Amino acid sequence: MNKIDSIKAIVLDLDGTLLTPDLKILENTKNILLKAKNNGVKIIIASGRTPQTAVKMTKILEINSPMVLANGALIYNPIDKSIISSNPISRDTINYLLNLSAEIKISLNIYTPHCIYMEEDKIDDYIKDSGDARENLIDQKLYNFNDDIALKCEFFGKDQGYNESLRKLVIDHSKNISEDLYITSAHPNYLEILNKKSNKYFGIKKVLKLESIDEEQALIFGDNHNDIEMLSNFTNTVAMGNAKNNIKEVAKYTTKSNFQDGIFYFIKDMTTILD
Repeated sequence: MNKIDSIKAIVLDLDGTLLTPDLKILENTKNILLKAKNNGVKIIIASGRTPQTAVKMTKILEINSPMVLANGALIYNPIDKSIISSNPISRDTINYLLNLSAEIKISLNIYTPHCIYMEEDKIDDYIKDSGDARENLIDQKLYNFNDDIALKCEFFGKDQGYNESLRKLVIDHSKNISEDLYITSAHPNYLEILNKKSNKYFGIKKVLKLESIDEEQALIFGDNHNDIEMLSNFTNTVAMGNAKNNIKEVAKYTTKSNFQDGIFYFIKDMTTILD
């Protein structure tokens, strides 16, 4: 098989892709990404996370390209910590989802560029699942939500995973909302609701344009439901070995898992980035 050439950007999902299950970046993966960066290749993060954790978890890579965060709802500059663009959810949608949360008794988290608002009794479970820092989390019950940029809402239940029944319930209730919504998931315990204009594919297109890089010159890695749009729409896409079959089916290539240096081996064996 011919190697992929002319790559000028490597786009990486975080959880399940760049990060191992214990939220680390493997040494081989780190080193090959730094070498690619030194060769002029842009490293771009595309994650469901917020700026605080995304920047912290990738600090070792010294990333200076805009980040696609909150599943595409936010384009963020990690250098000057500024918001390049955002697609927030309307206040009416937030209120409706808060009421739905109370009705179905499943907690709702609200993501902003600065923090995540959630119920106090869910914070410990969330930290365990996400690796987020406690200082980035605010008890929703103590706060009359007035933030003008709500990037996404997320149903979070320790026992309710990403499942069709919950997804269909949210879709059915969302018919009463005037705003078009995008519903996805990056974790078995989460169901995420965003503005319809927000997904990683749209966000990556914006960043590539900012960096003057053609879509065919980007190499995309992902593993989960919230990666489907980017894996199915770009030319050079790679599903991790730990991804479910329906994710692998939409990607052009498959590599080893996130805990087996899948990114490292694909870049080394399948591209001319280091040649």
